[in-house]
Amino acid sequence: MEVRLRNGIHLPGCGLWLDPKRKAPIGVVSHAHSDHAGWHEVTIATPATMDLMRARKPPPAGITLVELPYREIFTTDRARITLIPAGHVFGSAQVLVETEEGSLLYTGDFKRGESLTCEAAASVRAGTLVTECTFGRSRYAFPPIEETRKRIVGFCNRVLIEGETPVLLAYSLGKAQELMAILSREGISPVIHESVAAMSAVYAKHGVDLGSHMVWNGRNHGGRVMIIPPNARRRLAALGNIRSAVLSGWALNADAVYRYGCDEAFPLSDHADHGELIEHVEEVCARRVYTVHGFTEEFAGDLRYLGMDALALGGGNQLELLR
Repeated sequence: MEVRLRNGIHLPGCGLWLDPKRKAPIGVVSHAHSDHAGWHEVTIATPATMDLMRARKPPPAGITLVELPYREIFTTDRARITLIPAGHVFGSAQVLVETEEGSLLYTGDFKRGESLTCEAAASVRAGTLVTECTFGRSRYAFPPIEETRKRIVGFCNRVLIEGETPVLLAYSLGKAQELMAILSREGISPVIHESVAAMSAVYAKHGVDLGSHMVWNGRNHGGRVMIIPPNARRRLAALGNIRSAVLSGWALNADAVYRYGCDEAFPLSDHADHGELIEHVEEVCARRVYTVHGFTEEFAGDLRYLGMDALALGGGNQLELLR
């Protein structure tokens, strides 16, 4: 099956675009993060992803919306499309495309580890795999999730005992809701940014329990844990005595606290680490693997070392004679 890196992942033989960045005739949206989501002439996504997209920007008039639940099949004149749970954020999906030429699985962004707020990632076999590799270097190996959760809760409790405000920096979709669920299990009711609240309302609509919380009004944060997106950090100066922590897989980097300008960093990620990426590739059993989004050349090289036919989509491959 021909695969091009052109306005997202383009499958010309199927007339499909996967996560196109610009408006496309038929676009499949893997999840509602802004770098993947968009409205297309025909937009295909899970019902949860559609609702999350609507919460940010209503669809324009005249387009066709196809809300496709997991594992149901949507058929075009040239392909069958099935959405498979990706475990990245609520509603996120891998895309299985089947034609007379064969099958292709596009992972989008995905995570194999446990989540409190979204469906666990699944794997299916396909002839071609297009996989993200955000953390596609061997040094990215996340610690056990319960260990990270305990560290986050411990940080919050310690800062509160010391009379300061703990501020957790997390993206308004996905990471913030995971934090809300973690804190809820410990009886902690956070104050959340309005953008987090807008996304959380969609989770609630679909039956995901995030626990009790309050929306920040600029004053009600005293003695409470705060969850705000990193792009709202400029408002922290008005809060007084705070201690901040960023939640990101990049917390594994030694310079994370300096890069994000915070006091601590915890490796809570919504992506697969290097080992999980390899596990997923092995389970899909594809004859050809393309890598996108991240350490593409490095991860493709690792897969070739393991005996797989792998290339970085978009070029730049250095095919090794010895490694």
